Amino acid sequence: MSSEVELSSIEVKAAPTAPARWWAAVDRAMVWGGDRLNPILVKETRQALKSRQFVITFALLLLCGWVWSILGVAMIGPDIWYGAQGADMFFGYYAILAFPLTVIVPFGAFRSLAGEQEDRTYELMSITGLGPRQIIRGKLGSAVLQMLIYLSAISPCLAFTYMLRGIDAPTILFILLYLSLGSLALSVIGLLAGTLTSEKHWQVVLSVVLIAGLFYAFGMSFLLAGVTLAELHGVFLQPEFWQANAAFLTGYAGYFALLFYAAAAQLSFTSDNRSTRLRITMVVQHVLLTGWMAWLWIWPAQGEEELPFVFLMFLGIHWWVMGALMTGESPELSPRVKRQLPQSFLGRVFLTWLNPGPGTGYMLAVSGMLAGLVTVGMALMLVKWIALWSPQNWRFNTAGTTLPFGILGFSYATFYLGLGLLVIRLLRRFTHVGILLAALVQVLVLLLGCGVPMIIYMLSTYWYDADYSLLQITNPFWSLMHVVDRSALPPEGYVLLAIVPLAALLVFVLNLGGIVREVRNVRIAKPRRVAEEDAELAAVKVPPEPVKKSPWD
Repeated sequence: MSSEVELSSIEVKAAPTAPARWWAAVDRAMVWGGDRLNPILVKETRQALKSRQFVITFALLLLCGWVWSILGVAMIGPDIWYGAQGADMFFGYYAILAFPLTVIVPFGAFRSLAGEQEDRTYELMSITGLGPRQIIRGKLGSAVLQMLIYLSAISPCLAFTYMLRGIDAPTILFILLYLSLGSLALSVIGLLAGTLTSEKHWQVVLSVVLIAGLFYAFGMSFLLAGVTLAELHGVFLQPEFWQANAAFLTGYAGYFALLFYAAAAQLSFTSDNRSTRLRITMVVQHVLLTGWMAWLWIWPAQGEEELPFVFLMFLGIHWWVMGALMTGESPELSPRVKRQLPQSFLGRVFLTWLNPGPGTGYMLAVSGMLAGLVTVGMALMLVKWIALWSPQNWRFNTAGTTLPFGILGFSYATFYLGLGLLVIRLLRRFTHVGILLAALVQVLVLLLGCGVPMIIYMLSTYWYDADYSLLQITNPFWSLMHVVDRSALPPEGYVLLAIVPLAALLVFVLNLGGIVREVRNVRIAKPRRVAEEDAELAAVKVPPEPVKKSPWD
């Protein structure tokens, strides 16, 4: 009897079923993955999804989608049975989706980082061991997660437009892809804007400017979506379409990386090397642009006259903008940066220009533009050789104004960047000049060179009816357009080719002293304490190999 009682008191647990075991494994995997996620991503996602802004935006997105579904079907009427109205319905859903993706998500990314700067809570994150790039990745990942939630909410409506005919699935996916890429780019721009200043009054100014820019991007997305829906018929079968998209996505990836590293550099401490990674990205973008333009000019276009001008124009704009930002860097190198300087001969020759400093930045920008000009010159020589020896009837065209256009563009950019650098060096004797103020000085110097002769030109009755005069020699845009609009070099072009390069050389020589002072910086040895700390960190990451002390070990 007692044995029966003991047996009845024993609880016999049933073995877990197969679905229960599967869900337990999934739960363990989710916990494992969650523990290894970026902690900033987890924190930002929790804050964003619990915020009133997200709840209101998500509710309005669903409400607008529901209202447009009823209103759009009512407007179409009986034609919905036999017509092809999918494109019209899609455009309405696109407008509903584009607003949160181009305005709400990027501005939320801006406020997430600007709030950290205003409330002085970024210092708490920086002492946790998270690097600047991890912080930017976490906040950017939160923005991507919000984008995916908004896309998942409106995706059934987009599938409904496909069923209405008039729009195909590749077109829907193509437009959504570029909308997502645009939202991602605007988000990283918002993060970069949030790192620029910690002062509340400047944060207000940046907020107003950013909101205006985001609404402009929202309006441009309407225009691009309308053009895409009207023109994107049958182009998916054309190789040129995919080649153009590949070239665009390559440039997008390069500038996205540049903005990402710029935002991370702004969060880094003052003595860190903030420039080398950015300058490497600039050079990589230069190489990618050169490769795509060379391939396009040689193969599909076969020597079209406009491509060298387009290449030189894009390259000049790229290096002038990068040079305007690089000339705002501090000329003083911290001991931490000096301990990382190249010390071999080849390293000092080729890698010195990647070090921080306004002089090395100016030299890198000038060298990049000069490399582009030399590339075009070598390409034109190759074209002449192909035209002489090739048995095929190639359509290569060597325009007589290509090299003059390139020389003048290079000279103007060198002159104005160097002149702005001289003004910045002068201002640094009286006050602190940061990157933003330096970029503003570069823009003002360029506008002054363009605006003063233009005002004289407009107020003078003698010059008003003239097509071009040497009074506009300081205006690079007018002068370059005057050269490129003609099949042969105009008479004023010879004067421009004599004066503008000479002025650029003079400004370069005036900046040579500052460049030489920065080049003379050499690597310094690590202090004993720093070397010991680095050795301890390296030992933690890579444990030392065991030492054999006896034959039995």
